[in-house]
Amino acid sequence: MLRPTVKADPAIFGNGTVMDTEHRTIAELLALKNAPDAAFLDHVRAIGVTAARSILYDEAKRLRYTDQHAKMDCIALMNRINELFRIRPA
Repeated sequence: MLRPTVKADPAIFGNGTVMDTEHRTIAELLALKNAPDAAFLDHVRAIGVTAARSILYDEAKRLRYTDQHAKMDCIALMNRINELFRIRPA
């Protein structure tokens, strides 16, 4: 008889995998800070607008006392996302 396959939840084993994913996402977003809007928007949509904002906010908050330059980059990217996804009247 076959046993059902159970996939391990990364959160069960600590934040290692989750944190690696967040740091990779942050690095990818920061790498696109000077990219054209279309490329940046495609990447943000792939991550999810709310998730991208949340990850950048959390990183800016974490960096507030240690790396002011990276913190400001995160805030600038959050502002760029807000501007690009703002609902504009027709």
